[in-house]
Formats: sequence, structure tokens, C-alpha cells
Amino acid sequence: MTLNERIEFLEQTVNTLSAQLKALSANTEGKDKTNYSIVGASRDPNIDRPIIWNNTEINASYGTQPATPKFGYNKHSHSKFAGGALIYGVIEIVDYDWGVVTNKQSQSFLEELPIVKENNTKGESVDRIGLLSLVFNPDTKTWGCPAYEIDVKKCFLVERDVNGNIAIDGRLQEKKSSLYNVDTNKTSIVWDEMGGCWRLYCVYAPTPTP
Repeated sequence: MTLNERIEFLEQTVNTLSAQLKALSANTEGKDKTNYSIVGASRDPNIDRPIIWNNTEINASYGTQPATPKFGYNKHSHSKFAGGALIYGVIEIVDYDWGVVTNKQSQSFLEELPIVKENNTKGESVDRIGLLSLVFNPDTKTWGCPAYEIDVKKCFLVERDVNGNIAIDGRLQEKKSSLYNVDTNKTSIVWDEMGGCWRLYCVYAPTPTP
């Protein structure tokens, strides 16, 4: 390559680099910074967390329980528009044996924690983890949970209309009444001390009682 050819080659290289620099400046200068979720960018090389969930996990050493957090990161909702709806038949609830772990917000201990066990009616020991039992109401398009325990002082018997509101009777009263009431004229159940169980009143008044 002659000297003139080399000079010409260098000039072409400078022009190419200059054009690339102008394009880069046009795409970056004056642009707003993009917000990103906070991920595992800890300065401690012993930490291997893909996501930092709260402020105390940023520099916590592996195997050391972080302090109780004061604020969290990566907050998001779950719906058809954000994060995706939680899937029926997939959502599980688990009861961990936390032991000495006091910070239940720390994700790094979950794989090491044992699951609490409980005996079923067959006497078998099973882990306390399972699918969330749900029932869908197609009229209100809402999910509800079947109850395994009813607090008689907090339970109300109600009738709802197709809009999900409490229905109204002919006297413009809400069709809502407490299951239990200390007033024996208004309660639907009574406690049987001899039988050690709740008894339902099987009584219907066709006309209002004075």
C-alpha cells in the first residue's frame, strides 16, 4: 500500500467513525433515563439473589438474616393489565416452620425452611401446603373462598342481587341479618350446653312478630 493509498484509507475510516459518533449522540444526548426494577446488584460477591425485594437485602451477607425492612422494591399488582392475573389451580398457600428466622420478608431463607406438617383424618402426616380453594360467582364475576370455620358473632346471612348489592325486601329492608344474636328473638342459632354443639332454629314466621 502506497503512502497516498494509506492516507485515503485513514480518511475514509475517520469519516465512518465521525458518522457513527453523530448517530450515537443523536440517539443518546438529551434523552430521559429509563427506570428499571432494582435487581441483584449487591457489592457483596457472596450474595446470589436474582432480585432485591427490600432495602435490607442489598448488602446482606449470604446466610445472615437481614434486618427488618423499612421499604420494599419491585412492587407490582396482579391483574389482566399488570403482572398477569394469578392462575386458578396454580396458586398455593404454604405454612413454613420459621424457627429462628424473624424476618419473613427475606426470600433467601425460603428454600431452607421446612414446611409445617399436620395429620389428616387418616392419620397421615402431610405438609401444610396446597392449592387455594376458590369458588367463582359468574353473576358478580368475583372469586370467593369456601369457609371451613364460621365465627357466629361475625357471620351475616345475606342475599345479593345480580349487581352484587344486598337485596331489598318489600319493606325496603336489606336482606341481611346476623347468624347469632344475644336476643333469643332475633338469633338463628343457640348453643346447647348439654349437647356441646350449636342448634339451628327451624322456625319461620309467615307474618311479622309484634
